[in-house]
Amino acid sequence: MATGYEKIYAALLPKLAGCDLAQNGPRLGGALVRDAVIMPFLGRRYLITSGGVEPEDGGLADVNSKSVLAYYVTSSGAGDFLYDFAPLNRLTGMIDGQNSLAGGIMNGPLIREFADNYSGFERAMRRLGGVEIPEPSSGKHVWQLRPLPKILCQIVFYDADDEFPAEIQIMFDKSAPRFLDFECLAFMTGAMVKAIIKAGGKASADGPVSTKNNMAIRLPQEDAQAFRLSSRTGPRQ
Repeated sequence: MATGYEKIYAALLPKLAGCDLAQNGPRLGGALVRDAVIMPFLGRRYLITSGGVEPEDGGLADVNSKSVLAYYVTSSGAGDFLYDFAPLNRLTGMIDGQNSLAGGIMNGPLIREFADNYSGFERAMRRLGGVEIPEPSSGKHVWQLRPLPKILCQIVFYDADDEFPAEIQIMFDKSAPRFLDFECLAFMTGAMVKAIIKAGGKASADGPVSTKNNMAIRLPQEDAQAFRLSSRTGPRQ
């Protein structure tokens, strides 16, 4: 019996079948090859056709990742990054209690994995094509990552100190909802957390991320000064 997530993916397939991939794929940052679009997603390349989404390397793929890519390539979204970032729950109408719960669920696995292992986190970010943004504050590390060509994320790692435990925040450029709805952005967050943990694990320390023909998209270095965390809500600054 199909799971709920598999049903979500299946429901996207008719929309994908009716999509003009030749137009949408390149517009959204993919490469058109014959009747397929090659789209990079978290350090791995996927083949998107009118019949579905599959990894180019022939391996297995999480169905939520396939849903994200199917939704993304059929998106009518347009526009540039705003370089204004907010947590996923701030892009919705959630009340404060829901915000806290959602944030903990999303970021908890990262904190458990990397709270006392920033070097592993740094390794993961570099392997996934992340760019570290100069940050004057001691104990605060700011990274930019593009999981998809038109989706920009800012991930902030706060070292533990005498007052607070280590903390990791995942934020999206406020342009992201133009391309993906909240549910897909939530799926993407989960996929991103898994990818960071996998890329930063000890098993991958001596080799590249287990991807084939990696097409990670790096942020232009000349834009680095434009990427800043405008403000951080919460008790620690």
